[in-house]
Amino acid sequence: MSEPPMNEFDPSSRRCVSLTVSGDWAHFRRIDTTNDKQTYRVIPRTTVAGLLAAILGEPRDSYYDVFARDSSAVAIVPQRPLRTMQVPMLTLPTAGGDIQTAEGVSGKTVIPPEVLERERKRRAFEYLCDPAYRLHVVLDDDEWMDRLVDRLDADSETGPPSVRSVYTPSLGKTECLADITESSVGTVTGPESVSAVDSTLPEAKVTPLADVSYAMERTPAYMTQANGGRKTTGFVSYAYPTDGGQIETADVEAYSVNGDTVCFL
Repeated sequence: MSEPPMNEFDPSSRRCVSLTVSGDWAHFRRIDTTNDKQTYRVIPRTTVAGLLAAILGEPRDSYYDVFARDSSAVAIVPQRPLRTMQVPMLTLPTAGGDIQTAEGVSGKTVIPPEVLERERKRRAFEYLCDPAYRLHVVLDDDEWMDRLVDRLDADSETGPPSVRSVYTPSLGKTECLADITESSVGTVTGPESVSAVDSTLPEAKVTPLADVSYAMERTPAYMTQANGGRKTTGFVSYAYPTDGGQIETADVEAYSVNGDTVCFL
């Protein structure tokens, strides 16, 4: 899969919705490894799109064009050190007819006892512990932006925002419940040259500096509908701070929005 170019959407002077998502646990399953269930450290851009679509109650596979590279910009700011923990779990495969429909019962699925006895295995899942991310989102679709502002109560002037999500928000897996706080609306200013950013830093903008360390990651960024489901159409590589702080670099163009200095993906 080819690496996408830098974001083709200009967020300058546009309205931006910002929100903080956090939880006790998160799991963003890596698709680039066959090892046991490892997780990306930073919430992928595609997961951000799914999270916001769930808040609005959008149907599955219906929102990918809204978050295309020429119609959206997303900046992700890790708020805390990114820590992981291995959690053993008993799991079953779900392919090849292991799950069957119960005869005469609509919508009820069952797993035959012989499959349970034969296939149930202990597997190690890698979970993120106590993650929190500040998300800054700019969309070309004004109707989507209006609905996000309304659902997130992002322009509240009378107190803390009161989020109204259609579906329960989660961080990767449904059991990893997400808490959404600090929603707000601002205007993107810049770009301007800076020496440090709060967000993840796209690989194309990384300048190695002496005594400065960070981690690198490559995650899915764009999707499209395909064969009744979806497929990834592009990945993005970026650096991220391991301690929840800033990333130092040399003269990178970045934007200011709602108190953060960010690079958009």
